[in-house]
Amino acid sequence: MVPKQIEMDGIVEQIYQAMKNEDHLQSTLLVLCGDHGMNDAGNHGGSAPGETSPALVFISPTLQTISQGSKCPSTATEEYQYYTIVEQSDIVPTLAGLLGFPVPLNNLGVFIPDFLRFWGKEDDKIQIILRNAHQILRVVKATFSHAPFEDSSVLQGCLVESPMIEKLVCQWRAAMELLMSHKHGSDSPDSSNDCLLALMKFSSTAQQMMSSTASNYDLNRLQLGMIIAAVALVAAFTVSLPALRKSGLTGLLFLSIALIYGGMMFASSYVEEEQHFWYWSVSGWLTWLSLKEWVQESNKL
Repeated sequence: MVPKQIEMDGIVEQIYQAMKNEDHLQSTLLVLCGDHGMNDAGNHGGSAPGETSPALVFISPTLQTISQGSKCPSTATEEYQYYTIVEQSDIVPTLAGLLGFPVPLNNLGVFIPDFLRFWGKEDDKIQIILRNAHQILRVVKATFSHAPFEDSSVLQGCLVESPMIEKLVCQWRAAMELLMSHKHGSDSPDSSNDCLLALMKFSSTAQQMMSSTASNYDLNRLQLGMIIAAVALVAAFTVSLPALRKSGLTGLLFLSIALIYGGMMFASSYVEEEQHFWYWSVSGWLTWLSLKEWVQESNKL
């Protein structure tokens, strides 16, 4: 692993040096990220910190205008939490904001605030975050159509211990109140900062709530589905058993392949390498059929 990391570090350095030395590449942005990490055994798909904490790096000569960099290498931690922690979905609205594109309709990412330093005017920063918040609001409204996000009187009934959706409504209304005060009142940095913090707070809360909703499965239905699948498997095996017995070794080989393949479905790492299973199982199956036919032909002679 270490030699490969050193090799890739060298490749990234070559790319950055080209970006730095070529005038037409000065504003190029290189985003280096992983879709997952891995555990000590080299597998992934679980919920351990090493598996759910991939690296993310933004690299560009232009970034020197807004950042002096960070200490590197940083101190190692067991939870793999270095520098700034962001969600993977945050990459999309951040790139959209930097490139001047609209955020995709169903994205729940939050613009990474470190990049707001690119905009000198406070109102421009607010517009970036406000568009991001409106995008997330549309997704929330599609799920919770009854929520009174447009009711300005909601703030009067906001409580600290309110349910999540009510708390989200209160955060949105509070952000809108601050935004209106900023538009018709002071243009001070404190006023702008309050607006940004309120909008970011709403977006982060909405992201957390919608992410938990997406994984809020009906366990009773899942258990019912597993029971139905198990009954169907037993029934299919019972019906197929007489035919498998008559087929001899061919039936045994087919049953072995089916059982091994079924066992693979309980490990995500094996699922991702499914092509290897079919390569060897099909090769073995064809070899067996060829040998069987060869033996039969030899017996005829």
